[in-house]
Amino acid sequence: MDDKKTEIVRKIRALDIIKDPQWLEKPDEPVPLWVMFDAIIQLLERLDPPHRPYD
Repeated sequence: MDDKKTEIVRKIRALDIIKDPQWLEKPDEPVPLWVMFDAIIQLLERLDPPHRPYD
């Protein structure tokens, strides 16, 4: 794995975006659409939590 991919995988692990190590060990393999949507939804929910209390 080249340095760029290694750095991306490191960031994904640190942010706990994709939890299944199967996908993290094979960065060149295509992933199912649901895996990408799950990662996107997790990021969006972190940026704008659905159950944020009012100020």
